[in-house]
Amino acid sequence: MIVSLPEALLHAVEGELENHDQTAIRNAADALSLAYRGQRGISRTLSPVERAAYLAVRFPSTFAAARVAWEQAALVTDLTEVQTVLDAGAGPGTASLAGSAVVNAARFTQLERDTGWRQVAGQLAHAAGIDAKFQTGALPGTLAAHDVIFAAYALNELPTATLENTIAELWSASRKALIVLEPGTPKGFAVVETARSSLVAAGAHAAAPCTHNDHCPMSTSDWCHQPVRVARSAHHRSAKHGALAFEDEKFSYLVLTREPPRRLAPARIVRKPIKNAGHVHLDVCTEGTMQRVTVARSNKTFYHDARDASWGDTWPPDQVGG
Repeated sequence: MIVSLPEALLHAVEGELENHDQTAIRNAADALSLAYRGQRGISRTLSPVERAAYLAVRFPSTFAAARVAWEQAALVTDLTEVQTVLDAGAGPGTASLAGSAVVNAARFTQLERDTGWRQVAGQLAHAAGIDAKFQTGALPGTLAAHDVIFAAYALNELPTATLENTIAELWSASRKALIVLEPGTPKGFAVVETARSSLVAAGAHAAAPCTHNDHCPMSTSDWCHQPVRVARSAHHRSAKHGALAFEDEKFSYLVLTREPPRRLAPARIVRKPIKNAGHVHLDVCTEGTMQRVTVARSNKTFYHDARDASWGDTWPPDQVGG
């Protein structure tokens, strides 16, 4: 499956990009790529052309990852009554926009330290038809209570010394659920695991992608993450000097809930399935351990499901755990 920006959002983003020279956007995109890879510092306030470059090269990918996290959250906990959502470290409101199809009656507060995003966030929210207000502020800080808090690609920018306190503050302000989304890197996973270990100890439930509250068996040398395939627009391909019509965004995420979640299955597939002639190897996380499950062609119950299985799916399909 390839995730595309909704048409209204795509047109709004393209309208913003047309206000800037395409060569300048490509140059800014190159600089941002270096910054996100840690080779340069990231400015706390982006310039207008840097924000345009972000919309071109990062927004579609972060939107797609956030959409997956929202959809997984909706599978494991009831979000139908959610009325308020805090998009913490919102940027252009990515998590709000990605969640609109899941919690479409919610009011979104977009908390962002860079005031330069205010106008763009407003335009995108209007295009998507969501009820959103932009609020200037940074993490950590005093937070009003919301039904769901979503921190997307935000916590990895915090100093290590403030990370756990910020996570605790986010959880304290979450009435129903906290969703943490980070790049699918060892550093991103470390942030997610810090949130998991500290908040499960405080009584939270690790609802997704985890299928259990036991100790996480993965580490920064073999970290929990998954890909989502993202459609590239012409502007996206131009800014990234790319020819393909898609790219894969790898991300780590965590859904934490107040109430016990629906356990859809006892395990989650945490690596790309290995599909050979006559059998499929699935590496799964279950009950605090890593296991390799081999499904042979002779297994008429699960073989076709294994052939269709993807990295990030629960396993086995259509099962309900305790």
